[in-house]
Amino acid sequence: MKILLMGCFRVANNGNIYGGAEKSIIKLANWLAENTDHAITLVSVEGEVQPYEISDKVTFQGYPLLQNGKLSVHWQMYQNTVRAIKTYRPDIAVSFWIHPALYAFMYDRNLKLIFSERNDPRLEYGIMSRLARSIVLKKAKGIVFQTQDAQNYFKEKIRRKSMVIHNPIYVSKTNGVKMADRDSRIVTVGRLERQKNQEMLIRAFCQIKDRYPDLTLEIYGEGSLRNELQGLIDEMNLKERVCLKGTCPNVLERIRSARLFVLPSLYEGMPNTLMEAMSMGIPAISSDCPCGGPRELIDDKVNGYLFKNTDMESLVSVMTEVLDHPDESVSREEQKICDTHSQDIIFSLWKDYIERCWKSE
Repeated sequence: MKILLMGCFRVANNGNIYGGAEKSIIKLANWLAENTDHAITLVSVEGEVQPYEISDKVTFQGYPLLQNGKLSVHWQMYQNTVRAIKTYRPDIAVSFWIHPALYAFMYDRNLKLIFSERNDPRLEYGIMSRLARSIVLKKAKGIVFQTQDAQNYFKEKIRRKSMVIHNPIYVSKTNGVKMADRDSRIVTVGRLERQKNQEMLIRAFCQIKDRYPDLTLEIYGEGSLRNELQGLIDEMNLKERVCLKGTCPNVLERIRSARLFVLPSLYEGMPNTLMEAMSMGIPAISSDCPCGGPRELIDDKVNGYLFKNTDMESLVSVMTEVLDHPDESVSREEQKICDTHSQDIIFSLWKDYIERCWKSE
């Protein structure tokens, strides 16, 4: 079987070229190429960068965007999608992005395609993208959701042909840093955008800073809100305690010994950064946000901690509780995610689902 995976690997305005969707589709392509007899092609219809290592068993093709402007970009994406389908003639295609999926159907209405919804379906789309999604979901041979909450948002006809598959964990299980050896840092990792809600974390940190005079906050990530967040840090006189660290390739090593990891997002699919923090045994606190990813990963106070979404007082309360009463058993339970969400387990589910969709009429 020839499997075509379609992505968008471009340099964003903020300089980012990588994120959860990019990592997941590349890792999926690598695993399928190395663990099956299928011919795997990975195509970027929007850009030609390689944000993560791609196996030499994967055929990779990137298409540069030669013109700017929204209409021009989408016209080029359509042309690149058509070019990929004509060149590689897939038996089935997989897309984590809505526009390549739509353009694939515009060119070939009989194409077998699996679309993967990567975030909260209530919040992620504008009017035109919602229209595109409705077409894609109707025509798709299969749909993969990351959470039960996201799947339940849609009507039964869509749910019947869909499947929930979590993200895998991409780091190996290691001995976690013991609680007594952890340093005095709270860390978070995520794009500096409204969705990630770092502003609330900064304000919550300000409420506890006097109680814990050695504690600092490090925010890893880049985005359009950098100047706004830095202005808030300056305004609250937190320059010596809160630092915007930007992006770095070895972020997991940077945060490994932190006292707490906090994910304050307004909404999430299946957050890779939370899973990675849990895999290292960093005491992890997350908002209980839609569309339910953190809730499906965390059993509160057993293998992590949840706070009420958008509720700063709830966040302050949970951070204080964990800082005052650290529990080594929670860290040990967190690390079990390396077993339950290994790449072999998760990507085997993908393999079986792709093969089932390919064989179905």
